[in-house]
Amino acid sequence: MFDRLRGRRFLAHLLLAVGLAAQAGCLSCMHPIDPPQPHIADACQTVPLGCRDHVHVFLMNGLDPINYGNLTGLRDYVQELGFSKTYYGQLFHAGWFKKEIRRIRQDDPDARVVLIGFSLGVQELHAVAKDLSAEDIPIELLVFLSGNHPVAFMPEDRPANVHRVVNILASGSMKAYGVREYAENVRLPEDTWHFGSPTHPYTLEKLSEELAALALTVPLREIVRQPQPSDEEAPTPRPVKPPARKTPDEWDFLKPVSFLQREHRAK
Repeated sequence: MFDRLRGRRFLAHLLLAVGLAAQAGCLSCMHPIDPPQPHIADACQTVPLGCRDHVHVFLMNGLDPINYGNLTGLRDYVQELGFSKTYYGQLFHAGWFKKEIRRIRQDDPDARVVLIGFSLGVQELHAVAKDLSAEDIPIELLVFLSGNHPVAFMPEDRPANVHRVVNILASGSMKAYGVREYAENVRLPEDTWHFGSPTHPYTLEKLSEELAALALTVPLREIVRQPQPSDEEAPTPRPVKPPARKTPDEWDFLKPVSFLQREHRAK
């Protein structure tokens, strides 16, 4: 009886520790991401900010409550590349993603929307894209990260509103799954397993290339500077002939002040 009670307490403590780890995302350190290499960062940041600011990136995690795949680190990496409008969510954020994409498309006609899903997030974002397709809302880029997990059920088709799909596939025991004819398929090296795919160097470089190329499709709107008053040519003043001045009487200093004031007003 005592051993059973102690076992239950240990299990409760273990679940509590896992829950706290999930909130803090502390296991993301198992797949760290270094800052972008200079040549990668430069390739993105040389794209005008006015173009990059129209690229909206949505990342959806899979069934990874402890953030072992470090998708939050991938979000931070994309922001460091210069794409500040990057969002991160879990599977239950699909509704918010759709609402936000609708708002973006309404407010910004030059917007470029990118959906990046990891594991089960692949299937969920595919469904998001399909729902938006019914509303004629385009998605420029859909990226699958290790969607070839046997439980993830890789999508069989490309939604009509999705312009391009990049399918980054993990290796290991899953290398036989996931190739899709409608996508550009990228097979990571043999030592790359499921949770290592979001942070793999090739994944990072591929995403930077795709985002930079997409940002370059945004038309750079010329900012028309409104003329300031100081910029305009001032009108030529009308010449005015100064009135003739009366020569003061040399004896004015002897006249009363009130007389001088009346004389001045009379002029």
